[in-house]
Amino acid sequence: MKEVDSNERREILLRFSDVQQKEIIEAGNGRFIGYIIDAEVDEKTGSIVAFLVSEPKKFMSFMQNDEQVRKVPISDVLVVGKDVILVRELP
Repeated sequence: MKEVDSNERREILLRFSDVQQKEIIEAGNGRFIGYIIDAEVDEKTGSIVAFLVSEPKKFMSFMQNDEQVRKVPISDVLVVGKDVILVRELP
């Protein structure tokens, strides 16, 4: 991990398989968003620009095959914790 000034974001190196196991939670209301299933990567820099998150299935939606996927910009990630990733409240 690279240490930076307190006014800057910290750079943290994690394996993608590690973040896929963490729950995505909205910080404002504690709502469970889902789990990361994929990432959108900038072709030029190789940096992740967004996570693609599979939304939890609602009751009776087990009969539907369509999986709801939500894009969470990396700029909305507030904290990467041991078990969860906190994000800004999503629209």
